[in-house]
Amino acid sequence: MPRQAPRFRPPGWRPPEPWATSQGKSRHARGYGAEHDAIRKVVLIEEPWCRQCIKDGVSPPRRTIYADHIVAKAEGGRADRGNYQGLCKPHHDAKTARESARARRRNRADSE
Repeated sequence: MPRQAPRFRPPGWRPPEPWATSQGKSRHARGYGAEHDAIRKVVLIEEPWCRQCIKDGVSPPRRTIYADHIVAKAEGGRADRGNYQGLCKPHHDAKTARESARARRRNRADSE
């Protein structure tokens, strides 16, 4: 009986943690459908410059490329215009990293 060839796994490879995946849900199933797209378009028009760059005094501020939830949906944030802000990539990535770290700490505390 033929066997499947072994899969290549580079040194240090590990399967993704459960919190790091979307559990196979589509963006629409996670709440990022047509309504989100419409709000995103409004945010990018109304806030062409990164809100955090302006707050931090970065000169010149970077262009907004992300319509980000101020309070993450996973943390109870609403999906209305008042909970969105325009962010550049560096500020969006930093905020997402902080939110992910909080989620990991919450999941560890829940499992203990």
